Amino acid sequence: MNNEPNVKIRKELIKIFKSRKLNEIEGIINSHLENFPKSIFLLSLLGNVNSELGNYNEAIINFEKIIEIDPHFSEAYYNLGVVYKNFRKIDNAIKNYEKCIKIDPNNHQAYNNLGNIYKDKEKNGLAIEKYLQCLKLNPDYEIALQNFGVCLQNFKFSKQSISVEKNILNLLDKDNILRPVDIIDTLISYLYLDETFNIFFTDIENIKKYSLDNIISKFLDNKILMKLLKITPITDTNIENSLIFLRYFILLKLKTIKNKNSAIILLEAIASQCFINEYIYYISKEEEKLINLIENKIKNQLSKSNGNDFLLEILCLASYKPLHKYNWSDKILNIKEIEYTITQQIKNYIKEAEIGIKLLSKEIKNSISIAVKNQYENNPYPRWEKIALNRNPYKPINFFNNLNLNINENINHWKDINVLVAGCGTGQHAITTAKKFERSFVTAIDLSSKSLSYAKRKAGELNIQNIEFIQIDIIDIMNLKKNFHIIESVGVLHHMDNPLVGWKNLYNVLHSNGLMMIGLYSRFARKHIQRFREEIINSKLEINSKNIKTLREKILISNTNDDLLIKNSTDFYSLSNLRDLLFHVKEHTFTIPEINEYLNKLNLDFCGFENREILSLFSKIYKNKNDIFNLKHWHNFEINNPRVFAGMYQFWCQKNI
Repeated sequence: MNNEPNVKIRKELIKIFKSRKLNEIEGIINSHLENFPKSIFLLSLLGNVNSELGNYNEAIINFEKIIEIDPHFSEAYYNLGVVYKNFRKIDNAIKNYEKCIKIDPNNHQAYNNLGNIYKDKEKNGLAIEKYLQCLKLNPDYEIALQNFGVCLQNFKFSKQSISVEKNILNLLDKDNILRPVDIIDTLISYLYLDETFNIFFTDIENIKKYSLDNIISKFLDNKILMKLLKITPITDTNIENSLIFLRYFILLKLKTIKNKNSAIILLEAIASQCFINEYIYYISKEEEKLINLIENKIKNQLSKSNGNDFLLEILCLASYKPLHKYNWSDKILNIKEIEYTITQQIKNYIKEAEIGIKLLSKEIKNSISIAVKNQYENNPYPRWEKIALNRNPYKPINFFNNLNLNINENINHWKDINVLVAGCGTGQHAITTAKKFERSFVTAIDLSSKSLSYAKRKAGELNIQNIEFIQIDIIDIMNLKKNFHIIESVGVLHHMDNPLVGWKNLYNVLHSNGLMMIGLYSRFARKHIQRFREEIINSKLEINSKNIKTLREKILISNTNDDLLIKNSTDFYSLSNLRDLLFHVKEHTFTIPEINEYLNKLNLDFCGFENREILSLFSKIYKNKNDIFNLKHWHNFEINNPRVFAGMYQFWCQKNI
């Protein structure tokens, strides 16, 4: 007897399933099961329908029937793993994934799903092991690669391996999978596991033992470092010192380089690093003289050449100053050999200038807002190359349920979502948000036209079309004559003249039951920064690039507790970030009771903090389900852990009318 319906019936059922008519297909499948009670196809489809509908007990019965029919049908165990994971029966999920793998060792998705379970259980070592097994079977499975990248945050390897290095390089090559800054510390600690790297990079005297060509070769051999130089500020003082020395040594010995092609590859990476960190590295008087000589040489001879005769010289200059600042930069736009540097330092600048002219802009009037605007016009913040984007946008209700927030589910009826990102800077937050929610349109505002121009260029490169960038002050947000279902404003209100006024303005353009994510500085976590700021204010130090770099040099050679905390911050390693950290023209800090007072004044309900790592630490002490929504508990938790909100308080709140 044939146990399966014919091909025509199967194709029709799959078509209905893909159209998401789940309730309709359930009855059709059951009618076919009367004729084909042992159909693995029908039972599998019914199990998946029940799983999608949240009927987990029924789905388990469906898949277990398949196992009774065929105990070696690996997909049934895999599907049971999925159902038990959704049903929060994690041990059962693990057992079924392992049974699936035992029958079918090539099921890469089962390894990935096991990795997800261990990641959720904060067993990152085990999770990484499973992701690497998945990627060994399917190196192109980007979901697992992205999961591997997430696990690298705050993870320390004990040894190097070919598999780990291969996937790190793959991760750094891909676009839209991660923000390199999130894993830079992990990757640098991984590099130090290599004894050769350790010897070479921890002491300049070791580097000086080699010829320039040998030094260049050793740098190029370190593939992870070479990729990092082009995509994120390097947050390690030993590597920084090595780069500073090498930049100077190449400048000094430029004419003696034998392998010019290798030198070009390395100099492009160094120039990119210096451009990304906004030329924060120390420059000696001797370097200034050598740079002036090269500048004059190119200025005088470029009219007789197309620039190809000066590739190394141009790259040397690009390591000390952005090329767009030279009045001859338009004459080198078509040099193919250094196209990466030309694009990064000249062509993108031209694009942003063109975008800035066309930006929708409203006049900034508040005196503090003008001062903040001027800061970010001089130092757009932050300069970034790569970003992590969501592959499958969420329905808002599903997104917020995944965050385990305490929200009013009246948001379930939302269809077309208007989102405001208030204070979007150079666009990372706004672009990420544009890919976060289904059927959403993002309005991204900022004070700085240069930041917005950078953001709009990056959005265009990423083909993000559901976003509009506008230069406007939060104080004037009502002038947009638009309301929003979701508002996200992180790291912004505390730089306003009056944060409560700014927050109230955002509240006024939030829909009823609308949700707002706010990020504010913690007074506890930023005590050391406040001490720095007070010293800077009392010294009446003029805020400019030269003085910021001078103070940075002092911090570099100091080992006081405050200085060590500053050096441990990724913000220490680029100019705009450091200016934002220590030299901001306006800054307020908060405590949790003050935030609670603001929430009450604005008639907003606290829905929960977003950072999963902090939530995990909190839940080890406060174990009741609703404790995570109790701000008194959070205040006590912060008193005992004053650095826990070192980044920021980031929390969701809801308009309760």
